Order: sequence, then C-alpha cells, then structure tokens
Amino acid sequence: MKILVCIKQVVDPEKVEYNAQTKTIKRNAQYLMNNPADLSALEFALRIKDVYKDVHITTLSMGPAECESKIKELIEVGCDSCVLLSDKRLAGSDAYSTAYALAKAIEKLGNFDLILCGESSLDGETSIVPPQIAEYLNIPHIAFASNIKVLNIERIEVERKLKNLLFRFEVKLPALISVKKDSAFLRLPKLSFMIKALSYTPQILSVDDFENFDFDRVGAEGSKTSVDSFVEQSFEDVKCEIYDGIEDAQIECIADLVTRFL
Repeated sequence: MKILVCIKQVVDPEKVEYNAQTKTIKRNAQYLMNNPADLSALEFALRIKDVYKDVHITTLSMGPAECESKIKELIEVGCDSCVLLSDKRLAGSDAYSTAYALAKAIEKLGNFDLILCGESSLDGETSIVPPQIAEYLNIPHIAFASNIKVLNIERIEVERKLKNLLFRFEVKLPALISVKKDSAFLRLPKLSFMIKALSYTPQILSVDDFENFDFDRVGAEGSKTSVDSFVEQSFEDVKCEIYDGIEDAQIECIADLVTRFL
C-alpha cells in the first residue's frame, strides 16, 4: 500500500510576522514548524505501517527551500521518503491554487492508495485544500476524520465524531481523508530513523516537472482569493472582580462568568 501524507510547514503562531506589501506571512526558517493537524494524519499513516509492513509512506510539502530542515524531521519518525514542491512561481497561491499544484504533484509521483491531510493549517484554517485535491484527482474524500482503520487492501473504515455522535464510513481506495487535529499525537523520533535523517535529502519538484501544467492557475495572479489588509486584533484587559459574601445572586454571577469560558 502506498500512502501519501500532505504536510505543510507553517510559522509558529507566536512568531508570525506579515509582509505589508505582499500581504503574506513571512516564512522565517527559524520559526517554521510542521502543521499539527498534518502530523495527526502522519501518525495514522505510521500506525497503518506498524500493522502492514509493506506500506510505503511518502510526505508531500509545498513551500520555499527553508522548509527542508523541518521536512527531514518526518524521516526521524519513520517516513520512507519526502518530497518538497518548491517553485517561486507558486508564491502567493491561495487554497485553490495550492490544491491544484499539490494535485499535479501527486499525479507526478504516482498512484497512491491513500492520501491523508490535516483538517486545516494553522496559518490558513480554510479546510478546503483537502477536498479540492480530491476533486482534482477524482477520488472520494471524507473530512474531519477522528480514526482510520484498514479493512483490506481495497477498503478502509473512517470514523468521524460530531459532539456525542460517532459516524463510521467505509471507503473504497484510492481515497483522500482529512484528519482532525489532536485525533492522534505523533510518536517520538526513533534513533535509527534519526541517523537516517542526518544524510537524507528530500526530493525537490518544480512545476517544470509537471505535464500540462496551467501556470494561470497558481501564484498570486492565479488565485481566486486575496488578502486585502491585516488588522491587529486587540484584546480586552483582564479584569479581576472580587465578590465578598455568599449570597445567591453573587454565586449566579460567578457561575455566569465561568460558563462564558467553557
């Protein structure tokens, strides 16, 4: 079984800076991290590989060369190979353009039985890239999965939780599944894989590697959406209120304050 996991390198939310001219996030290599929801998807892939030894896991990322150092961390947990789609002509791509470019990369890399993505990225939070990739590839898609189980070489079972309800889907492969953040926590690196990662170099792709690539569909010019402006959000100062006494009205007031944050 061939599994592909899409993993984005995002800027640590605590360190985010914006380029006022291009209205894009500055990708400082020092503050890059692998997107948490994508790492949940990767853990599901690794669990499948734990059971089925013939599973081959490839990761696919899209971004500048600075992402390479974070991509090598994926080898440290047991990925077989990593691919970085890096091309300046993709800079400024929105979700629509990103999905198109990733789909072309997946077509280039070969036939995958299962494609996994995180539900969304920390810096975009659109959640629409995974279903768009599936549409481009013309394969089934299930969003916000909380668990994945391989039934046989042709079918998988996907669980999705919605409040107190649990939905189970049976899907024929190939399929694309987007995984909820924190549905699985990525395992720690293994020494033998860490040694492998020291000398590992990810495969680099550019859009010149793709056949019939439509350059009008990528980059800032090819995007369907754009950012008009950045507005720094201000938060109210935390206020401390002291209630003296145990009267019912005061207890109700405190309870109301607590429930606002639950």
